[in-house]
Amino acid sequence: MLDVVDMVENWNLETRYSKNDEVTTLTSETHRFDDRMEQSNIRTTLAFIRTIDAEKRTHLAELRTGIGIMTIALSLMTILIATSNSYSVSEVFGYIAALGVGMVFLLLVGSHLVYSSLRRLRGDAVLRSKCDDLSCLVSEFNHHDHE
Repeated sequence: MLDVVDMVENWNLETRYSKNDEVTTLTSETHRFDDRMEQSNIRTTLAFIRTIDAEKRTHLAELRTGIGIMTIALSLMTILIATSNSYSVSEVFGYIAALGVGMVFLLLVGSHLVYSSLRRLRGDAVLRSKCDDLSCLVSEFNHHDHE
């Protein structure tokens, strides 16, 4: 009879240990899963931040292009003024008028590029500073003006 009692106690101990091992295994798997999800969320957040930074670089390039276009117009005006002693305005008035229209057009295009890039840069800065968590960052990114 004693053997049966020992067998039951051993079986109970083995069952208890195996249950504890299962709980430990489930707990460690849950922690590993939570860690992987947290790492995935961090990676996703960093990916959105990299995307916003890439947009910022694009807008800065647009700003640089706008300033360059405005500089071309101003350079043309400087050349026109510097060489004004070499020609008579009445003889070349058509060329000067066309050059003036071209300069105004270049100034308008450059100004538009500068204005739109500065507006978008400000929007990207607000977007990045506004959101701390991923859900806010994703929703703001999706509703952000991407022209």
